[in-house]
Amino acid sequence: MAVGTRPVNEVSKAVSLTISLDTGTLDQKGNPVINRARISGIKENAAFEDLYDVAYLYASLTSKSIVDIAVGVNSGIGPID
Repeated sequence: MAVGTRPVNEVSKAVSLTISLDTGTLDQKGNPVINRARISGIKENAAFEDLYDVAYLYASLTSKSIVDIAVGVNSGIGPID
């Protein structure tokens, strides 16, 4: 496939929220067991404060405590020749 000569642009963007939760148990090596919940379809313009609130609302539905909150952005680029 030849190198494209047309300008490449972002054609799609997908935002997700990943919440890492401590299960309160340890694995065989003594490391904490972490569960992750991923929420897709987040609006691109969502404020970090709102995502933080969503993570803590989600965690309140469980008996687990939050270890980490991450926002992921995946961009699709094109054109595809």
